[in-house]
Amino acid sequence: MNIKVYGCRGTVSLSHTYGSRYGGNTSCIKVESGGSVLIVDAGSGIMQMEYELRETYPDYPKGLPFNLNVLISHLHIDHIIGLPTFGPTLNPGANMKIFTCSRDERPIKEQIFGVYKPPYWPVSMAEIAAAQCVAVEPDVPFDVGPFTVTPFTAEHPDSTLSFHITDGNKVFVHLLDSEVSYMQPHAYEKLLSYCREADMVVSDAAYSSDDYQMRKGWGHSTVKDGIRLANDSGCKSMMFAHISQSYCDSTLDSWKRHIMDNRDEYILAHDGLELTL
Repeated sequence: MNIKVYGCRGTVSLSHTYGSRYGGNTSCIKVESGGSVLIVDAGSGIMQMEYELRETYPDYPKGLPFNLNVLISHLHIDHIIGLPTFGPTLNPGANMKIFTCSRDERPIKEQIFGVYKPPYWPVSMAEIAAAQCVAVEPDVPFDVGPFTVTPFTAEHPDSTLSFHITDGNKVFVHLLDSEVSYMQPHAYEKLLSYCREADMVVSDAAYSSDDYQMRKGWGHSTVKDGIRLANDSGCKSMMFAHISQSYCDSTLDSWKRHIMDNRDEYILAHDGLELTL
């Protein structure tokens, strides 16, 4: 299983003038196995993937040798800001599917693209998007190519999902936008059960421990929270991501030293990071 980070920030994207080494795109991670691709969240980072695909495949967005399957954890704008400008969204030949949970009575496509309509967007994306939109349910596994994906409820506002992803050999758990320290004991135990066998957990590290004190209940975590989760679950490795735009490279350098002092298997994400589980 191969992992690539296209966006490691949260809330808003950040100019590379200020985040030159860690990057400034919002959440987007690619999981690849057996020639199949999952994209977890479609923040501004998905446009970097767009550039790569355009350079690699002359007929892009048609004619890809794989289907594009996008898992959307929730509909906050930093996690879907890349969807309307991502080529496969509009092209039927791309065979793109978007998976997320239903949040109200509207068709799932209207929920996903609901903000992208006048006066907030020049056209109604729900009417013109070619991507197939699929509603999933927490704790109900579904198969996508070689992957089995189990969504489960995150500790974050507005029906946010976390994802347990396995290709039968490796396990990757996506926990961005989840406030671990805010969980009730039963919810934390359930989280541990999803993380125990994981080869990698990507954990929310939006804030420093000091800054978190003013942001409790906002649905985000810290490096300290992630380290506790890793110790409690025994997961094999952990990546910290969804870093607030407030932190510049020098601050994140100090975070990275602290993370690596705890365990070699801890990684601070940056845009463009690639690894194999």
